[in-house]
Amino acid sequence: MLAVLASVRWLFVAAVIVLWSVRCGVGRRSNSKFTNLKCESYDESFAKFSSCKLKLLGRGRAGVNIHLEMFQLPITNVWMNWSIDRRYNGWRPFLYNVSKDFCQLMENVNSLSFEGLVINAIMTRSNVNHTCPYNHEIIMDNLEFTDDFLRTLPLPQGDYKIQMRFATNKVWKLKVSVIFARDEP
Repeated sequence: MLAVLASVRWLFVAAVIVLWSVRCGVGRRSNSKFTNLKCESYDESFAKFSSCKLKLLGRGRAGVNIHLEMFQLPITNVWMNWSIDRRYNGWRPFLYNVSKDFCQLMENVNSLSFEGLVINAIMTRSNVNHTCPYNHEIIMDNLEFTDDFLRTLPLPQGDYKIQMRFATNKVWKLKVSVIFARDEP
């Protein structure tokens, strides 16, 4: 009788572990992944990228790592241009290209807009989580692309580029391009 209870207990524990792993997505592969990252500083006296790379976090997983050294602090006026391009025969504009005041955007992040999706993802893994002024280096550590990142913006299969350009005092200073691949589920 005790042997039967012990085996039933182990079956119950195994079932709970299997259900938990399915619920949490253990072993499930994301349908999207970062494939390339490009950072460019137009004015080296303003800021310089000391690190701009994708880091392999595991099989099929890559994280964005950026370390931006700022030389003219504090920064109180930031203008940003966001765009999404899709690769057809070269990069073509796709769905979105807009410029906004970044300081104002950080004060009122709308989580349902494209900017809100990107900002909320960035804020989880960086020190860009407050409004202006910025008086420190910008560090992003292992930002991983998950399917939840674009859950409200379903994209068809393909290669995409999110390009962000930053300006202060109406002069473009930086550009960051993140390229990712989207596969069918």
